[in-house]
Amino acid sequence: MAEVYKADQELTAGIFRPVALKVIRPEYSSSPDFREMFLDEARCACGLSHPNIVQIFDVGEADGLLYMAMELVSGETLATVNRTLREHKDKFTDEALYAIGIYCASALEAVHALKLHDSHVNLVHRDVSPHNLLLSSRGTLKLIDFGIAKAATNRNLTSPGVTKGKAGYFSPEQAMGKALDGRSDLFSLGVTLYKLAYGQTPFDHHTNHADRNGALVRGLWKPLEEVQPGLSRGLYDVIGKSMQLKADNRYRSASEMREALEQAAFASGVRIGAKSLLNYVTDDGEITAVPTGSRSSMPAVGAQETRVAEPPRAPERGGAAAEARITHADRPAVIEPRVSSKPKFPVAPMNAGPERERRTDRMVPRPRPKRNPMVLAVAFVVAVVVGVGITLALMSGNDDRVPDPEPWAPPREQAAVAKPPPPTEAQPPEPEVAKAEPTKPEPVEPPAVKPEPVQPAPEPAPVKPTARPKHPIVVRPARGERPEKNEKPERTEAPANEPIPAGQGQLRISTSPANVASRVTVDRSDWGPAPVNQRIASGRYVVSVLLAGGKKSPDWVGTVMPDATTVLIYDIDSGKWQRR
Repeated sequence: MAEVYKADQELTAGIFRPVALKVIRPEYSSSPDFREMFLDEARCACGLSHPNIVQIFDVGEADGLLYMAMELVSGETLATVNRTLREHKDKFTDEALYAIGIYCASALEAVHALKLHDSHVNLVHRDVSPHNLLLSSRGTLKLIDFGIAKAATNRNLTSPGVTKGKAGYFSPEQAMGKALDGRSDLFSLGVTLYKLAYGQTPFDHHTNHADRNGALVRGLWKPLEEVQPGLSRGLYDVIGKSMQLKADNRYRSASEMREALEQAAFASGVRIGAKSLLNYVTDDGEITAVPTGSRSSMPAVGAQETRVAEPPRAPERGGAAAEARITHADRPAVIEPRVSSKPKFPVAPMNAGPERERRTDRMVPRPRPKRNPMVLAVAFVVAVVVGVGITLALMSGNDDRVPDPEPWAPPREQAAVAKPPPPTEAQPPEPEVAKAEPTKPEPVEPPAVKPEPVQPAPEPAPVKPTARPKHPIVVRPARGERPEKNEKPERTEAPANEPIPAGQGQLRISTSPANVASRVTVDRSDWGPAPVNQRIASGRYVVSVLLAGGKKSPDWVGTVMPDATTVLIYDIDSGKWQRR
């Protein structure tokens, strides 16, 4: 019922703002019903303020034509992006699907909670589909087109026997003409995610509207996990519940569906953020696609991106209005996108020059100096051995000494000093005292010379409380039992001879820091970029990570137990695995 132009809105003092100008078509401008629908859309959209809903700047009438000045989004609809990705054998990643569902559900929260004059209006969008979701080059998602939105305050302009909405996306109660609430939009959001994940809606294989509506109202469609295996378990659960035939079996509100998507993404190890929908649309409004394979599989490390040549543009139509018009007819039938030169993941440039090295210093922090653990271990062992030796020597010396302190070395030294001078009259009393004890050193020397008392000393030493050392005695293993230097402690986590029960467990693998380009390999099988989260059979596995520049992590060898979650984190700075 309207045409959309790209225009400049003059604010004041020669200040202009680019806008999307929606103008009612001249042939409908005199129809009271179409004018009321146009104004109903303006009333609904003007009352909404949300980052995932296109904002309305101005509403007015000029020369008998109603118009709306709206926020201009530099991007494309998800329908166009999805079609272009499929043409290049690419698709949305699980992260992108989670982000689309969360952002759209958040927008529907604001739609369903709209109040006018402090009164809830029970607004229902009724046309949630990939065609009404705009994806900008900055990775933001915008819900548009409230032309057929139904609120309790506007008039019902639907003719008898006519259902408004896009065939294949509306809910069963919408197809049967029943009263609608916000749960109808949640069904349409589930079909939208189904379409973006699989490439088709559950009803596209039907050739006419009667068959499609018949399958819709009877609930005859295949679950997403049957037609598109390999996705996250959380996506199957959320989409399945939102597409229940009865509205009472779906999520009660858009906020409940958004929270379910957020929890499912967190359980799958997927982090949703501002970059989740980047690199699908460029700043020029073109769609980027990977020539082969899935976008969820990161290109091999060191692989160069190729730029797909753009097809020649169709000749422009004449007339000033035709140049400003941005309707679907003016777009090329097939958009041949080019691959963005920006990597999806921040990878430090290899073989960089001086300028790029300085830039890398700002992007990637320099690793901190590390101490060699082997040197510290050797120093600790040497210190323990020396301490044990000194303790044993003191203990053995205490066992062999005579308790009498008189025959100790100081009297001997005095006697040795006193012997050289000749005896005088003043000295006779001193030799008499010295002769009584110092003249008999023989009983003291033989025990110190004999080796027999020294050998049994180390064995009873730990038993004597009086000779207990201050530090515990560390017994080092035999040389043949010591682990080799190049062995990794991760290989001894699970006993090799212990049987592993049959079943399935969860294996999550990530890196620290997490924003480094890497590929995960499990038993020589490529699992794609980290983080990964997959349910596998219980058993022993070999896990490694390949980093940018060809650097490979040490292998982690361990056990995945049934009905348990094994979380592995490879610390790039220390080069070690951490199991949680």
